[in-house]
Amino acid sequence: MGTRGSLVHTGLFLLLVLPIKGQEAGNPTLPPPQKEQTAVISGSVVRKEDGAPLKGATVQLRNSEDRDHTMAARTGADGHFELHNLPSGKYRLTVSRNGYATAEFGQKTPNDPGATFTLRAGQKMSDLQFSLVRAAVIGGRILDEDGEPMPNAMVSALRQIYKNGKRQLEPADMSRSDDTGAYRLFGLKPGRYFVSAQPQVWDRVAVDPEFSDTGKQGAERAYGKTYYPGVATANKATSIALKDGEEFISADILMKEVSVYRIRGKVANLVSNRGNRETSLQVQGRGGEVTWEFFGGVPSLKPDGSFEIADMLPGEYTLNAFFGDEGKFYAGQADVDVTNADVNGIIVTIGPGVTVTGRLVWEGKPAFDASSDAMVILEPLESGMFWGGRARIESSGQFNIKDVPPGEFNAGLEGLAKDCYIKETRLGDADVANNTVRITRNSSNTLQFTVSSKGGRIEGLVTNEDNLPVAGAWVVAVPEESKRSIHRLYKSFTTDQYGHYELRGLAPGKYSLYAWERVEENAWEDADFLKAFEDKGETVDMQDDDRKIVELKLIAPKESANKPE
Repeated sequence: MGTRGSLVHTGLFLLLVLPIKGQEAGNPTLPPPQKEQTAVISGSVVRKEDGAPLKGATVQLRNSEDRDHTMAARTGADGHFELHNLPSGKYRLTVSRNGYATAEFGQKTPNDPGATFTLRAGQKMSDLQFSLVRAAVIGGRILDEDGEPMPNAMVSALRQIYKNGKRQLEPADMSRSDDTGAYRLFGLKPGRYFVSAQPQVWDRVAVDPEFSDTGKQGAERAYGKTYYPGVATANKATSIALKDGEEFISADILMKEVSVYRIRGKVANLVSNRGNRETSLQVQGRGGEVTWEFFGGVPSLKPDGSFEIADMLPGEYTLNAFFGDEGKFYAGQADVDVTNADVNGIIVTIGPGVTVTGRLVWEGKPAFDASSDAMVILEPLESGMFWGGRARIESSGQFNIKDVPPGEFNAGLEGLAKDCYIKETRLGDADVANNTVRITRNSSNTLQFTVSSKGGRIEGLVTNEDNLPVAGAWVVAVPEESKRSIHRLYKSFTTDQYGHYELRGLAPGKYSLYAWERVEENAWEDADFLKAFEDKGETVDMQDDDRKIVELKLIAPKESANKPE
């Protein structure tokens, strides 16, 4: 009995512990985990002029929420492309090819903004077609006053852009003239351009008046920056309007000698006593074109720190001095105005950078972007300053930005949630309306941001005169007239493939909402541009935490075509 009982108990035990086929012991059968279905995009790239397929075009897909990963494909002989295994998300799609203007999904013309689009799990977007227009070209020769070719001149094709409510010139392409004086600027989108030429700075040899007759002949003369067809300033220059694929190859520029002057002074290096052989000195214009351009001849810097810069045209400049030591960089700057005479006695002091301390104060519950750290950024106002500063904001709201060189900076924040807005920025006791701060060695450099997480949100649909949704249109919230000088209050968005827009992080106040095609980005910050549209906006009054839906009608292209060139 005992033996039989033992066998029965043993059998029952085995039945309990041995797994049934396809089943883990003690667990029910579980289905294998399913992967998310991926999306597929396919289409073709053709030449706009005749519809012929374009081989070798690059199609790039960028995830709007994951900028570290870009997916790309090239078109085959039939112009076809396909991107597969794409996770769901929001994307932007661009197509580029040598000799053609880059196109983006949602564009009506090469100068319009593109549109974001959403891919769902398992979705297939097929039969997308991109018609690329040929890029335009500007060419010509750079000649001196005797008609001789001028080699190595820096030549730029410049387009007008809007920055902080002002029109400025930005290079679209740059090149150097060859030994015959010829140059070629290519890859240009249709539009209006200015062309400038400037003698090369780095190998220019200035005449030393001590060993020449220059001092006896009055003012020194040299070639300065010249705009097509041969004028000294951009407001007197002739613009060149280019159509799709047009080649304007007769933009010759006749350079002229003008009166030039010298800047003399001394660099005071408070960091090192090793002399100034390792110090770099350059001169940049204040304001004007948004470009990395420098002026004058090669600075002559002596071991005692004294310097002389020749061939300076009348204008407003900033002298920047740089010094590197054991992996750290130090800088100093001084503003100089050249009128009609040499400028003497300029002192540029290189010293240790200053530490900018500060804090972030919240109104409402703190809200951060989960995908990035919260940072405070000091971006140089003038592009000649090679670095500014940045620091992580601690959980307490405190931050310390070390080794900041004296100068002017745009102070900003990164890593905040989309519904946040900067309510106030203060440097010391002063309110900074446009977040532009001047850092010096002799004043308080305590920076404070007051941020609200209760920003308003407006969303809706943009439709055209046929009540169809419009992709790739600008939607802009323009603050009331008394606040239009505060650039951080403007909000803009481009509609997605369904014509939908969403503006987030609006500060309390009154706004006018506009929907445009074929306007330059930030043109709406120019008072002259807005005059033609004051009666075409939808007025909304926003308070903290407001959520509103506003449907907008697209301002007809013929109306927005009167934008300043």
